[in-house]
Amino acid sequence: AFAGATVHDIFNLLSVAILFPLEIISHYLYHLTKAMLPDNVKDGEAWSGPIKKIVSPLSDKIIKSNKDVIKDIATGKVESCDAYYPVLCLDGIEDYKHCASKCDKDAGEEVGVDCGRVGLITCDKNTGCPAFFQNGANLHDDSISGGVCLVLSLFLLIVCLMGLVNVLQRGLAGMSTRIIYKATNVNGLIAMAIGTGITILVQSSSITTSVLTPFVGLGVIQLEQMLPLTLGANIGTTITGLLAAMVSDNVDALQVALCHLFFNLSGIVIWYPIPIMRRVPLRGARALGRATRRSRLLPPIYIIVV
Repeated sequence: AFAGATVHDIFNLLSVAILFPLEIISHYLYHLTKAMLPDNVKDGEAWSGPIKKIVSPLSDKIIKSNKDVIKDIATGKVESCDAYYPVLCLDGIEDYKHCASKCDKDAGEEVGVDCGRVGLITCDKNTGCPAFFQNGANLHDDSISGGVCLVLSLFLLIVCLMGLVNVLQRGLAGMSTRIIYKATNVNGLIAMAIGTGITILVQSSSITTSVLTPFVGLGVIQLEQMLPLTLGANIGTTITGLLAAMVSDNVDALQVALCHLFFNLSGIVIWYPIPIMRRVPLRGARALGRATRRSRLLPPIYIIVV
């Protein structure tokens, strides 16, 4: 069971040992993923991911952060957030034009006369001012609004995760077990695809490997069959990063997610197709498994160190 739990780690450590120096020397992951970025954006420029296009219209009606605040403080343009308060909308009208439009200092425009002023919460050109935006708000008001949204989002996240776990326990436990049984009788590529599919479904490679490990301990799945399933889980977990990159408005996030994907694919190409190379992570995991027989202290030490 310990060998089954650590074969994933051994694969990752071996892949890092080879690919990290290779990346330092050749930057192949950087150049490969850079060539795959959208043609209509350049380094550091914003892009609109597909998920962001779906989520933003709703979230912008609730709260929209003013990204200029942290940018201006980081570059020394302003000393603190106090420079953005109190919030001011021309003629008391709460919309983008009267509140969030920027002054043209070269044309001599002044805040409060020709343009408004927003703080940590701003307005959107398309959806207008969000529900938590308030004309005349101070820093304390916007901080409380942000805290309320944070608590609400964490609550919804916990509810969704609990619902996901409940659905998996009730509806997918037996199905996953049948899939795993069938995976023991298929070739490595199909087993890898099954591991990828399960991980995409639960969005966590840890869940996939945690489910598989007891089966290895019971002898239902051999370590040779566990390896391609965990490699598939490695690929599946990169989908989480790709989804997060699609929500982000910076193209660099997409490149990092693609690097994660191609790092795992490169490791699979190195360690799985050739039998003699495949035996390296398997032997390393078995050695750790045998070591646990000699000392029960090894697993906690391994968890703390690795």
